[in-house]
Formats: sequence, C-alpha cells, structure tokens
Amino acid sequence: MALQSSIAENPVQLSLFDPAENQSGIKDTGNPKKFNPALVPDEDFRKSPYTEIPTVKDILKLFENATYKVGVHEFLSDVFECSAIAVSNQIDSRNYIRREEKYKNIMKKYDKEMRFLICDIFSRLYVLLSSQIEVGFNDYLGELYMMSETSNDKSGQFFTPYHLSKACAKLTVDKNQVEECITTDKIITMHEPTVGSGGMVLALADVLYNEYHFNITRNLFVECGDIDTRCVHMCYLQLSLAGIPAIIYHRDGLSLETWDKWETPAYIMQFSRFRRIDK
Repeated sequence: MALQSSIAENPVQLSLFDPAENQSGIKDTGNPKKFNPALVPDEDFRKSPYTEIPTVKDILKLFENATYKVGVHEFLSDVFECSAIAVSNQIDSRNYIRREEKYKNIMKKYDKEMRFLICDIFSRLYVLLSSQIEVGFNDYLGELYMMSETSNDKSGQFFTPYHLSKACAKLTVDKNQVEECITTDKIITMHEPTVGSGGMVLALADVLYNEYHFNITRNLFVECGDIDTRCVHMCYLQLSLAGIPAIIYHRDGLSLETWDKWETPAYIMQFSRFRRIDK
C-alpha cells in the first residue's frame, strides 16, 4: 500500500530505477562526473582515524627501555624484522612458512616482558606509518635509526635527511609527465638500487600525492633494493604501510646477487597490473 501511494503521488516515477527521476526527487542530468582512477578526489584527503599518533621520540623511549637487557643494535634489527614479517605474513602466502619460522626463532631470544615490548613498539609503528597520507610523509624509521645511534662514523651509514630527499623529488618530477599519466591512467615507475630505509621513495610519493593528487597506490610502481637486511625490512615496512606497490630486494647493487625478495601488499593485491613491468 505504501508503494502504491508513493506512485500515485508521484506519477512521473515509473519505477525505483527510473532514470528521469527517483523517489528522492533527484533528477538525472545525463552528464555524470567522469571517474579518473589515477587522480585522488579532494574528498579523500582526510585526517587520520587515530586520535593520537605516536612520534619517533615516543617510540625511541620504548627502545631505550630494552637496551639494559640487549644491545640497541640487535634489538632494533629484531623489531624491524619481526614487524616486517608480521605485515608480510598477512598476505604473502608463498613466503609465510619460512618467515614465520624466522619470527619464532627471533622471539625465542626474549622473555615474556620483552616480547610484549616488541608488540607494543610494532603497534605504535603501525599507527605512525599507516597514517602518513593523513598526517604527512616522512622517513620515520630512518629518523628512528639515526636517533638510536646505531649508525655512526665507523659503520659509514647515514640516511639522507627527509627534507633533502623531498627537494630531490621535486626537482626530478616532471609536471607534464605526471599530468599525462593522470590523463591516460598510466603507471609511473621508480628504481632505487640503494634504497636505505626508503626515504627517497617516500619523498616521491609525497610530491606525487600532495602536489598532484596522484594515486600512488594504483599508478606508482617501485623496484628497489639494499645490501643491508635491516634497510630492506625498514623500507618494506614503510612502503607497505604507506600503501605503495613495491618490490624490495635484498641484493648487492653492484653484482646484483640477490638473496631475498619482499613484495608489499599493494603490489601483491594488484599483481596482474604490475607483472609486465616487473621483468
């Protein structure tokens, strides 16, 4: 009866799917807005869903709580590797067994209190790194690594400050090329043979996303690598949680000898889109 009454009051409405006018009175203009998957709509630039975002200094304090039991160099490496495995094993079934075994072997070194601390640190890293699009890109793990003083003159390992990485990205990005890729829905590719913690990649994603509204999760593909396993884990973690399709190789950048391969969730979920590029 209610449906009949509605039709009677609104004789123009022929059915629920009438293109001329629906029951809410909204007319079909016949000129719908064209959807461009390579361009992020303005309304999708939103704030983080988290009420509190931990800082690098907050996380560093947790690391300091553990150094009286184990060296900061070892503990930092273990946290990065376990965190990377925790993300990888949610989606990368091909490497699950091997990486899960490695995760268990690392955790066996620590008592219950330290295991909970590792989980606490990972949860904070997850919130921080997965909020980069909303609160701002940065090389957070590179900053954490440098502040922990595990990198020094003897190791000769220094990560490029993020503001310099971003300046390089701005100089490198070609506006016309980006706009063409947006118009034609093409993929921008990046190769970084000595990626470190991924600062250069994040800087490029920062410029593309914030200055051009470029869809970095769908139209950016990154192939990178590093000889340092800790860098591989840091880079994988940051790019994965930033939603960047990427393959990170544990390899010698000169000889190209390769020992491992880490694929981010955004890459695995869109494998058919990127498989022709990854060759």
